[in-house]
Amino acid sequence: MDDAALTDIPQTYMATATHIVNKGHTIQFNFDGGSSILVDGLIYNLLQFHTHTHSEHAINGTHAPLEMHFVHQNATTGKLAVIGVLVEEGTENAVLEHFVHHLPGTKDGSYESSDTFSALDLMPSDKSYFTYAGSLTTPPCSEIVTWIVMEHPIEASTTQIHDFEALEHENARPVQVLGSRVIKHHPR
Repeated sequence: MDDAALTDIPQTYMATATHIVNKGHTIQFNFDGGSSILVDGLIYNLLQFHTHTHSEHAINGTHAPLEMHFVHQNATTGKLAVIGVLVEEGTENAVLEHFVHHLPGTKDGSYESSDTFSALDLMPSDKSYFTYAGSLTTPPCSEIVTWIVMEHPIEASTTQIHDFEALEHENARPVQVLGSRVIKHHPR
């Protein structure tokens, strides 16, 4: 349902050096400090983004082949705000192309570089989104997350998406029953 009370999510994203870790079940990019978003009057600091193949969210019943989760945490409450960005097959993604050749191939493997990027470089230009109160998608699946799922995807090449999938092996949690949750929509 469209919600006129929702506004764009204020984002302050700073450049970060490159810190990639193979967590065994996902590829994770850790961020240097200084990046945050503002949700319901609270600041959530950007910690990392990680990937899922295929997407854990579906829009109009359709999954994307890749989804990025930008994990933000409020320092006082410990609660999380996670921005989900769906990645569709299309043109080569210049930001991802810089990293796909350095994805660590083994669990606990890492790659460090002084090369910088910003989370904003991996967000769609259209800021429409869906939001709901939910849980982590990995154990213990704690219900401490405000989900913000971008309505419009970004693109990456089939090869780039495959590079993540080859390391993650379909690590998506199935879509859960909505139950009493309400999904709100902010059309830009």
